[in-house]
Amino acid sequence: MRKKPADQQVGFLHQLITTLVRSIVEHEGQVQIDCSLSASGVMFVVRVNHEDVGLVIGERGATADAIRRIVWTACKKTNVRADIDIL
Repeated sequence: MRKKPADQQVGFLHQLITTLVRSIVEHEGQVQIDCSLSASGVMFVVRVNHEDVGLVIGERGATADAIRRIVWTACKKTNVRADIDIL
């Protein structure tokens, strides 16, 4: 199986994170995901309404960890290393 070009892989990961976060929050229109490339990989910064931060992080960080695990699993198929910050 051939891997997609890096820009398509990053786009796929961006869409995956967007779908996951929007399915959790109450204010879907205020979800903003910024992405920056570095030598070590891609950093996604997730910004949500202040009322939704607790929903995205979850109890003891369980929801945030689950999102990260899903994205890291997807990264295994993309050759891209991704980190996620939730603000």
